[in-house]
Amino acid sequence: EEYKSATGMDPDKDSSADAGNTSNETSSHDLSSHFTGGTLAIDLGTSTLKLSHRISSSKNSNKKIDPTVSVDREGYRSTPALVWVEENNDEDMIVGRLAQARAFDKKGGRIIHPRLAMEKNDNIELALKATKGIIQTAAGNALDQIFGGGRAVGNSHEPLFVLDSTLAANGSHNVRPIFLYPSHDESQYLACYRNAMNELTSPAGIASFVAEPIAALTGAEYYNLLPPEGADAESVLVIDVGGQSTSISMVGGNKEVLHSSSFPFGGDTFIDALVSHLIRNFDGFQHEEAFGGGIGRDDNSPLSSKPSLSDTSALQRLYEASTQAIHELSNKTRSEINIPYLTMDLQTRQPRHLEVGVARAVIESEVETFVSNFLVPYLEKDGKLSALFPPPTSLSALFSSLIMSTLEATSLTPFNLRGILLIGGGVRIPLVREALKTGVAVLAGDAYANGGNSSRLVMPEGGMGEEINVIGAALWGSKIAP
Repeated sequence: EEYKSATGMDPDKDSSADAGNTSNETSSHDLSSHFTGGTLAIDLGTSTLKLSHRISSSKNSNKKIDPTVSVDREGYRSTPALVWVEENNDEDMIVGRLAQARAFDKKGGRIIHPRLAMEKNDNIELALKATKGIIQTAAGNALDQIFGGGRAVGNSHEPLFVLDSTLAANGSHNVRPIFLYPSHDESQYLACYRNAMNELTSPAGIASFVAEPIAALTGAEYYNLLPPEGADAESVLVIDVGGQSTSISMVGGNKEVLHSSSFPFGGDTFIDALVSHLIRNFDGFQHEEAFGGGIGRDDNSPLSSKPSLSDTSALQRLYEASTQAIHELSNKTRSEINIPYLTMDLQTRQPRHLEVGVARAVIESEVETFVSNFLVPYLEKDGKLSALFPPPTSLSALFSSLIMSTLEATSLTPFNLRGILLIGGGVRIPLVREALKTGVAVLAGDAYANGGNSSRLVMPEGGMGEEINVIGAALWGSKIAP
């Protein structure tokens, strides 16, 4: 009744209508005037969670108000999207960086990737608890920093987001929550996500959900990153290279997702490649699976690029060092890795240290081998590649085939597109960036991909490419026209 009196809408009817909404956003109602604290966009990715806040435009209607990406208490602009759950007690959870530090600790608990768990419908009750736990913690911390106050995050039973501003106390905030969701697995994921978030809102139904490519396009238009629309060039192809997956989505001129697909490749693939390389070349390790061996032993197993190691403590340290090295290799051609006391020589009882230099070209070769030997056959089996192209033998050829498949599904050509928007943290990696340029050039020519001002291939500079989704969602939630 409170929701209906304040907004004139029935949350039950609104929710059922949203389920069949074809515009890839879950509410067409403008609720922004009901939230004095503005909007908070929440982007739960496969590897990280990002937040962006935009204050209410009514506070200063004459000034352009840009969203601000939230910084956590450690000073980072994103939080690891991980939850560690104690065995036999799923009420005891550790989230974010504390969970990341126990990513390979299988004693007494397990690690959950909330987004992947919801996508796979894997132990859905636990997935919902993990999703609620990490968002309640991260969003609660962000809102407390923005508005002040304190809250026993994770233990409070009070809703985090409230419609009635008079109830905005004791850790509750009159802020409109906007959640992003993947458009390639919309129905199942969205239903799970709604259920998880209902407990964080009062009344239920005030949260809004927007498809990731719609949010990306909203942000790109707000910052004038895209070429102008043409009579026959309205659609935008959004390629989002995330941590563990890449999505390719066609968005029509009316901001409707026309087609979307994803495949298991992202920035983490390069980290997996480096870890596997170190395991194979560090004498004394007994690794159970080589890079790409996670493809599985039957036709129904998911593809995985992650190697395994019996020494889980060593594996944790290898991943930490490799993550830093891959970040360095985005700007350099070589990185030094130094891990003292990595393991123990069982014969001499002496510690063994890892000191090695790694060239970017070596890791690129490892990734290209994974693409041709494992990823391409996997995608061929799923029918995601273009039938007009031969089986790809490189990452650039793979992008050409996948882009062409999307164009075929939507009956478009590259020249019917307003532009191709490349986003996600993985686009910072030189091999990915160059492979995308080459793949697009094969389809539309060098000028299309590398033609300076005439290019329709758009890669936002700096951190904007990683944050355009969550920034765009905050703008979309404010119902501000670009």
